[in-house]
Amino acid sequence: MKTARDLFFILVIVSLIFAGCGDDSDYQTERPPEEVDQELNQFSMVRMLEGRTKWKLNADAATFLESDRVKIEKVELLIFGDKGDETMTIHGEQGEVNQRTKNIKIMGNVIGIASDGSRLNTEELYWRDRAEKLYTLPGVKVTITYEDSVIVGEELEASPELETAELKNVTGISRSEEKESE
Repeated sequence: MKTARDLFFILVIVSLIFAGCGDDSDYQTERPPEEVDQELNQFSMVRMLEGRTKWKLNADAATFLESDRVKIEKVELLIFGDKGDETMTIHGEQGEVNQRTKNIKIMGNVIGIASDGSRLNTEELYWRDRAEKLYTLPGVKVTITYEDSVIVGEELEASPELETAELKNVTGISRSEEKESE
């Protein structure tokens, strides 16, 4: 009897250890207050990889926190393609940068404009740096406007130029009709 109880106790301890091993720090919504390490006005940050600019972030203000996070206000994110061309410009009221992963969260009246004129509108948008993808969390409404159509849905995952975009719970698609000239 004692052996079964000891085995159960060990399994509970091991389960608790593994449950705490995940890294969802970019997605937590409730965090305890953190100590401010530094504050800046007119903040700019550039992400370079293998000699090319991946993105450039501009903000009116930045607050560096001890947890490797930077809170930003009045955000502009410029995303660049493999050839150095600007593929998307995103604006939002506020955001957050994880300095360790280089992932970015932009919130509040988020508007993205691709180089071909396509538009993305939402209230919260994430940039996953390693995968070079834009995405939203479940339940966040997204509207994408192309030259000839508008798509409304949730849970976006897209390339920065919006050439490929996957939406779930699509609630509306409209296509504009081309008028023939006489």
